[in-house]
Amino acid sequence: MEIQDRIYGKITIKDKVIIELINTPSFRRLKKISQDGASHFIQPVRNVTRYEHSIGVWYLSSKYKRPMEEQIASLLHDLSHTAFSHVADLVVKNSKHEYADEKLKDVIFRSTVPDIISSNGYDLEKVLDKTQFPLLDNSLPDVSVDRWDYFMRDGFAIGFLPESIIKLFLSSIFLKNDIFYFRDSRLASSFAILFVNFSRLIWLDPTSHGAYFLLAKAIKLGIKDKYITESDLFTDDETLLSKLKKSSNPTILELIDRLQPGKEFIYEEKSKAEFFGPNKPRYVDPFVESSGKLIRISKLVPSLEYFFKEFVKQYKTIGVSQLRK
Repeated sequence: MEIQDRIYGKITIKDKVIIELINTPSFRRLKKISQDGASHFIQPVRNVTRYEHSIGVWYLSSKYKRPMEEQIASLLHDLSHTAFSHVADLVVKNSKHEYADEKLKDVIFRSTVPDIISSNGYDLEKVLDKTQFPLLDNSLPDVSVDRWDYFMRDGFAIGFLPESIIKLFLSSIFLKNDIFYFRDSRLASSFAILFVNFSRLIWLDPTSHGAYFLLAKAIKLGIKDKYITESDLFTDDETLLSKLKKSSNPTILELIDRLQPGKEFIYEEKSKAEFFGPNKPRYVDPFVESSGKLIRISKLVPSLEYFFKEFVKQYKTIGVSQLRK
């Protein structure tokens, strides 16, 4: 099986179990799930799907020759993502942005995935225990295959990260004792600084924040008025949006109408903001090999530690309003 990936180029997949899983209806559903949530309605350049991201996470796991159960877990880690991805976290008020993760086992057991995994001779229980896979499910501020892929993929899609830098990172991150690390402190610093700036400009920018709140508000009203149910979150973007558009609630329709190209949001202080609430300021603090030891780049470049703290402080909560023309 061959896949042409936008950041890794031509990927050749030879493992039978990976091919079979990619071809399941459960995995193909991810082609219709936007990774950005709702931002692409206002900024169409944000066109990454959970499908391509999941294959990218598997690819990085495969590149570092991780055990097959870990590669399978990497491929399936987003299988339970709801329509419009993390918008659902605002609907169900999941402050950790982990609503989909909490549903992963349920979604897998309602699919053909368990039979495929077991028939190919792999341990389903091991696949489901992400604590066994530190490169997939480690904690911030470590580099994981998940963070690494969405950082490069979103950065490339929106026009911030050129192919040359992607190739440089792919050839400059090494693995020791289940920890990703750099040998060049300048590259590690660049990775960390770019990641924070992508957080500010892609994942925590005002339009992303506003678009999430607009759509979440429409979905909550749809559930309240029984045009949709919580189970509809586990369909796909197109199906869920179609049901909302068929509602007779003028507020739902007005909220959806505001999700159009060019209708950008701006940051606002709390007293003036239309939407104000917590968010998830993410940064990575990569390890660097120095004198035979792995040390965080913030310990080698102390100004980065201040940079990280100020970023988290500033973006822990965000207020936004939509520009009206």
